[in-house]
Amino acid sequence: MRNRKPERIVKSKVNWKKRSQVNRLHLMMTFLSIAIFLSVAAGIFLAVVEIYDPFGEAEPASSIPLVSSSAAPEEEGLPTYDNSFNLVLANSQQALPDSFEPQLTEFQGVTVDERIVPALERMLEDAAAAGVTLTVESGYLSAEDQDAEFSRQVEELMANGYTRVRAEDSVQSSFGRGGYSESQTGMTVAFSSGEGDFASSEASRWLTKNSILYGFILRFPSGSEDETGRDCDPTRYRYVGTQNAEKMRQLSMCLEEYAEYVSRQQG
Repeated sequence: MRNRKPERIVKSKVNWKKRSQVNRLHLMMTFLSIAIFLSVAAGIFLAVVEIYDPFGEAEPASSIPLVSSSAAPEEEGLPTYDNSFNLVLANSQQALPDSFEPQLTEFQGVTVDERIVPALERMLEDAAAAGVTLTVESGYLSAEDQDAEFSRQVEELMANGYTRVRAEDSVQSSFGRGGYSESQTGMTVAFSSGEGDFASSEASRWLTKNSILYGFILRFPSGSEDETGRDCDPTRYRYVGTQNAEKMRQLSMCLEEYAEYVSRQQG
């Protein structure tokens, strides 16, 4: 009988390839897990740095002192009022309500509503303590006096070649008519600083930072001309109360927008 040769066992190349692919998959999963771990660790590290900033440099001190909000004027005894006073509104489209009666007094030679005097006086005192000079240039103006000045300015522009319609539109956007003006509230004051252009003065920068702590907001800010009906006026500030002033800054709203916002919230 012929001897049989032992059978040769040949390993399947297919099984070898499958095992190789499984090993490669395990390796890829290991690298992926490491990458995810490092990514999460880096995110946690950056979050800690963002919160505590252990390597950051101290911010340079501003040349204009900012009054700490922890010493908010209302907490130091300044009077507070409700929004029937704080948010009373007058503009080119809305007459001052007949029911509103300003309580007038003299402050540094200017007529204002006496209810804003404590906050106004505190603000000027703190500005002076910070080395900033603020002078109140104007405040309350009666409707009759405003209309007389309105007509005078219109005539002056017409003498310089304006049509009446163009002259009235121009004066309306910069000054306003009697009864449709902030000037009749006694709650708005215009400042000067003796530094020439008020908008670029140290006094203007101080007010921009600190006025809300005393309940005052810039009445006619740039970019809100369509809402206020008036050109930007960096000198004119209006009392609205500290809570409203702070909220208006958070929401980036002018008085017209904010008064409507409050009305919707209450409605």
